[in-house]
Amino acid sequence: MKESEHIKLNEIKWDKWAPIADGGGWKFDYLRKAQNHVISLTGIKENMNFLDIGCGTGYAVGQAAKIANHKGAFYGIDLSPKMIEKAEENFKDLNNFHFIRANSESIPLDNNFFDIVICTNSFHHYLHPEKVMNEIYRILKKGGKIYILDPIADMWIAKLIDKIFRLIEPEHVKIYSSKEFNKLMEDAGLRYVGIDHLERQYKVQIGQK
Repeated sequence: MKESEHIKLNEIKWDKWAPIADGGGWKFDYLRKAQNHVISLTGIKENMNFLDIGCGTGYAVGQAAKIANHKGAFYGIDLSPKMIEKAEENFKDLNNFHFIRANSESIPLDNNFFDIVICTNSFHHYLHPEKVMNEIYRILKKGGKIYILDPIADMWIAKLIDKIFRLIEPEHVKIYSSKEFNKLMEDAGLRYVGIDHLERQYKVQIGQK
């Protein structure tokens, strides 16, 4: 698939989700639970710089800001223009919140800026994961950490799901194993810190600059 076609498919998919992304139901409850879990691992404190890659309507950015008493800089990027519009609406009039429409492979933000970067349930949609990881390395401060929550191909069921989704969902690229995440991080210059388990097939991969 051409890169431009893949980007367009993802824009269309997530634009459709934007009007209902802050709704209820089991799917949204799980997503919020996952985001809260990742944020709880970060140890975010006041006056830190925080970024959510694939931020959607900005929920995780808002939760991180609450923990940090709204002291710091809180950013979110997303490929979907409608998700960004919704995030800006959700956090309007807050000067230290910044939502930017951007591709995760080319993040329009400064080098060595972020203390914490998170990415929840979107890494398997990225066409060039090595480019994303290189960008994460670039924007992290020395000692800064990345937390990636995604389904993990460490078990046969996840490998099966990966094969199915490649057939039925054109936006889907690949579910990676923990070993593959380790290599992606280390190839980008990050130190692979380890894994936190959310559920059997979902894990948080942690890296540090």
